[in-house]
Amino acid sequence: MEMVRRKEERAEAVAHLLDDVLRVPGTRMRMGVDPLLGLVPLIGDAVATLLGMAILVIARQLNVPWRIVTEMGLNQLKNGLIGAVPFIGDAYSFHFKSNAVNTALLLRAVKRGEDGTCSLTPHSITLRDMAGLAALIIPIVALVGFVSLWFWDHNISYMSLFFPAPYNSR
Repeated sequence: MEMVRRKEERAEAVAHLLDDVLRVPGTRMRMGVDPLLGLVPLIGDAVATLLGMAILVIARQLNVPWRIVTEMGLNQLKNGLIGAVPFIGDAYSFHFKSNAVNTALLLRAVKRGEDGTCSLTPHSITLRDMAGLAALIIPIVALVGFVSLWFWDHNISYMSLFFPAPYNSR
């Protein structure tokens, strides 16, 4: 049971770092590294999405059912894709807090462990788990990266706001 609690605490620590580690001065609102990483052109949202995927790995170590892990992956996909949209995406990431939602799903699944939903003993990640997680994580992170690249290629970013391209006449 101690090992389970440590893994839960790791998931909570990841969620805290990504979603609410900083207090917005003068308010009661909190934000994490996720919306801040989203400000980094091209790779920020993909990195934030990849970091959030650590919660999915912990979920499989705790034998959380694939149905719930897939739901967690869809939360990361939604956060990453909308987060990749310059200007409004970071506001969405600030509000949605997908990592806290995923950690709550993980904790709820572990709490229901007695009725067979989730084993209360952590196990090592199997080859099947690694393949399943890779099949879930790699396309999500790649898609978020491609969406970010699309916005960058079309000169839609924070950089274009602060450093507009010179006017080119033909």
